Amino acid sequence: MAFITNNRRMNPPTASKGKLLAYFSSALICLVIAITIMVIDPVQIIGELNTKIKMKSLVYNLLDQEMEGVHVRTFLFNVTNADRFLSGEDEKLKVEEVGPFTYKEIRKQDDLLLNEEDKSMTYSPHTRTVFVPEESVSDPKETTVVMPNIAMLSMTSMLSTFPYFTRLGYNFLVNQVNSKPVRTMTAYEYLWGYDEKLITLGNRFLPGWISFGKMGIMDRMYDNTVHYRIDLKAGDYDKFEIKAMNGYDRLTVWDDPNNNEESKCNSFKNAYEGIGYPSRMTPQHEVRIYRNVLCRFLELDYVETRPMQENSEGLVYTISNRTFTHNEDTMCLCRKGICIEGMSDLSPCFYSLPLTLSAAHFTGADPKLYERVEGLKPDAERHDSYFIIEPKLGIVLGTKFSVQVNIVVKDVSFNPATSKFANMNVPVAYFNIIQPPIKELDRHNLYMMYTVGPYTFLAIASVLFIIAVVLLSHWIRLIYWNWICSQDKGIAFHYPEDVKSKTYILTEMPLLSK
Repeated sequence: MAFITNNRRMNPPTASKGKLLAYFSSALICLVIAITIMVIDPVQIIGELNTKIKMKSLVYNLLDQEMEGVHVRTFLFNVTNADRFLSGEDEKLKVEEVGPFTYKEIRKQDDLLLNEEDKSMTYSPHTRTVFVPEESVSDPKETTVVMPNIAMLSMTSMLSTFPYFTRLGYNFLVNQVNSKPVRTMTAYEYLWGYDEKLITLGNRFLPGWISFGKMGIMDRMYDNTVHYRIDLKAGDYDKFEIKAMNGYDRLTVWDDPNNNEESKCNSFKNAYEGIGYPSRMTPQHEVRIYRNVLCRFLELDYVETRPMQENSEGLVYTISNRTFTHNEDTMCLCRKGICIEGMSDLSPCFYSLPLTLSAAHFTGADPKLYERVEGLKPDAERHDSYFIIEPKLGIVLGTKFSVQVNIVVKDVSFNPATSKFANMNVPVAYFNIIQPPIKELDRHNLYMMYTVGPYTFLAIASVLFIIAVVLLSHWIRLIYWNWICSQDKGIAFHYPEDVKSKTYILTEMPLLSK
């Protein structure tokens, strides 16, 4: 007799086809989910869902209520030698900076309408201001300043090209009402409105031109009697980009009457108000800032990507050096008459008064622009600008920039009272616009997005990957034993041919006798 024995382990692990399929499917699902988490960035997707602009969403509810905006730090250029300058003793006008007088904007989007089908929204911005004493040098109502009379200098400059008899009549009117080119008043009056008889007469006899009774620089900037509607895009990747204003798809004050084409001066392309930006921004994304009081777009240049609070990062932009220079993109701002290197025209948005916008203290401009003014201190570091945008969701992390308002006084030698200001650029005030620290809710969202979220999903992906490896290992082991068992049939007995015909008798006797 001959036989073969199987030396492998007894009771090997085996499984049915259903169980094998279950192990393999579970491992595959865990592996796919782990890889998907690593590839698609679920934190980004969840963040975009939470910041989507739709009815009753978080962003919609924020827009539909009053919200604190930027803080506007106002500095006035107080005249220190008014009498000596007007008498001709001093050739230069001497000024000193007084401020800041800080106001915070409280903004409301009136009549907010959202069109979810074409992903757009429309509203009428309404902004009020609140004085912030802890961020101010003093109470503007108790601070006396000596300031250029914007109304008189502007109106006199406008009339410089009028016929002789018109100018003669104007001189008579100025003498009658006793208007002065430099006025002493409180800082509050200069900001929010002071009595000027020229303005009062203009409002009475020229209501189509002058619709206000007092002259105040911030009063004109925050004139809530002028209503306008803004249309913005509301998709994930273009939200907050301006589409139109008052029904026009461009800034009509800078239209070319001889050419209907768009230009950098009137196109809303890549223009934002600065309250929010699209998701998934990159350094290549062009950004332009539009605020109604600026009467123009501010071109921004990308500078760097900077680490920010809560492990986040921010795309840092700054106002372009091209903003107040003459180049192919800004020459269209010269269409209304004022075209001076280093400044841009504000007259189309301010009742045709010869006012201009520039960098604070004329920083970066040719010194010839302010050669007749003493006391200005251009400082690129102090008056720098930045716009910091969180790139994943378009959250505003920081904003700071400064702009200055000036009076362009033309040849006013026809008027004895203002003749010393002839052919001069007179700085009036500059505004340092700063966004306050981001709110606790935004800090929490950044912490969840940049710290908790990524590590949580990394842990989930790691655990799923380990589970997938364990399940696949066990599945392979089962496959192996199932295959072995299908090959081995246990013990096989082989009988020689000559033995098969013999008869065997069972007996209880021992085979060997003692």
